[in-house]
Amino acid sequence: MKIFNGIFKMCLGLCAATSLLTSCVNDEKSLKAESTGKPSEILIVSEKALWKSSAGDSVRAFFDGPDVGLPQPEPLYKLAQVEEDEFNRLLQSHRNIFIMTIDSSFKEPLVELRRDIWAAPQRVVKITAPSIEMIKSSFLEKQAEIINMFDNAEIERLQKLYSKSMNLKAIELVKKKFNLTVKIPADYYLAVNKENFVWLRREANRLSQGILIYSYAYTDTIAYNPAKIRSVRDQFTQLYVPGPSDSSFMIIADEFVPPVARKLSLKKELAVETRGLWEVRKDFMGGPYISYTFVDKRNNMVITLDGYVYAPNEDKRDLIKQVQSILLSYEYVE
Repeated sequence: MKIFNGIFKMCLGLCAATSLLTSCVNDEKSLKAESTGKPSEILIVSEKALWKSSAGDSVRAFFDGPDVGLPQPEPLYKLAQVEEDEFNRLLQSHRNIFIMTIDSSFKEPLVELRRDIWAAPQRVVKITAPSIEMIKSSFLEKQAEIINMFDNAEIERLQKLYSKSMNLKAIELVKKKFNLTVKIPADYYLAVNKENFVWLRREANRLSQGILIYSYAYTDTIAYNPAKIRSVRDQFTQLYVPGPSDSSFMIIADEFVPPVARKLSLKKELAVETRGLWEVRKDFMGGPYISYTFVDKRNNMVITLDGYVYAPNEDKRDLIKQVQSILLSYEYVE
């Protein structure tokens, strides 16, 4: 346990001198190894007794909980646990690390959220406390902040990957039509292009991913209403997203699992995230979708960025996260 405290203090103190801060940070980034590990995976570093305690139960229950808006239950993150003395240099390069440790010298719990300690890009959470109950309560208190950090890191990694090879023609089309830049990967192609609607698709052997971008004139705040958002989506997909058989089309599948909407801030402005399921009316296709709806106040337009996945008999958590990363890459055109 003291070893971990020493490692953290050493890593965080390397660039302490203010006169050398900028050059030190740059040198640190260039010297760090590239992070390893699978998408949506967290390495838990904890003694076995602590991992089997009520604190470990709380961590497992949270990260093993089902992700929202998927047709079959899939955990938020896959967990792999090692003990502190097994946490060697190879494992220190993992992309997502969660450390919890008991230290009787601490009077109060300490929760640390760090970036790029041993590798890059990397996110590290460490909870140190004098008791199991304090570790448990600290984790419960910081759950939202912790999951946001890991989620944002996964999105950033995907965006960095996709930026290496992009569909420049599609990016320019979206820019002119919606006054947005969206980093569209090279393996997406233009399927439908209408006045206020674009459908971009990626087709592989066993799966399909798609991006829908559509807009309409803003009139009032009903644009943020989840029912309005769902209604507008169905209108556009019925018109422009046909299924494989005659008279079939995409529509929201809300008979048994209603979409889940939440308000959040994107680009310092109000937006609504919606997660749910879609199906093809008059056919047998379906899957998850995610969308972000916001108002472009400069042009007085409501814009929705929507992504969907079709992957029968496959896990879909990471696939929907891939399209989510594309949607969240948007920036307003200056």
